[in-house]
Amino acid sequence: MSANKNYINGTSARKLDYNVYEENEVLKEKKKHKSNNKIKSKMIFSFMIIFALGFVILGRYATLTQLNYNVSKYTNEYNEIQDKNVKLKVDIQSKTDLNKVRQIAEQKLGMQKPDKNQIVYVDVPKTDFTVVNDKIAGTAVADKGVSISTLMYNVAKFIGFV
Repeated sequence: MSANKNYINGTSARKLDYNVYEENEVLKEKKKHKSNNKIKSKMIFSFMIIFALGFVILGRYATLTQLNYNVSKYTNEYNEIQDKNVKLKVDIQSKTDLNKVRQIAEQKLGMQKPDKNQIVYVDVPKTDFTVVNDKIAGTAVADKGVSISTLMYNVAKFIGFV
């Protein structure tokens, strides 16, 4: 059966081995032109995407450069202000004279030295220390927070100490 090409199996027509685009020169050129247009449009679209990506990258680098410029400008301003502060501190320390301060206090502000009965001496220990009650410290750690009773106990202890 395969030898006889004219025999049709079923109701459908046999496919022709004829290609219209190969035989007809006009149709062949149109097909070629259409495929060339598709290739051209793909190339133009690809170039537009590459161009857009280039602008995005260029914009990113421009932004980074501007930010770096701002950072360096503000760093320079900060350093200048620090230098001014150091100079002002040195100027204040060099111009601070106790005799001049006393003279301004007495003349402009009307201050005077205290009398003997106005002086109160305070006994200040040379070392500063803190006493922690182990019972209270253990409670605070166990509760993982400060309870009201612990707070009231500490206030009462402080008032009793004073």
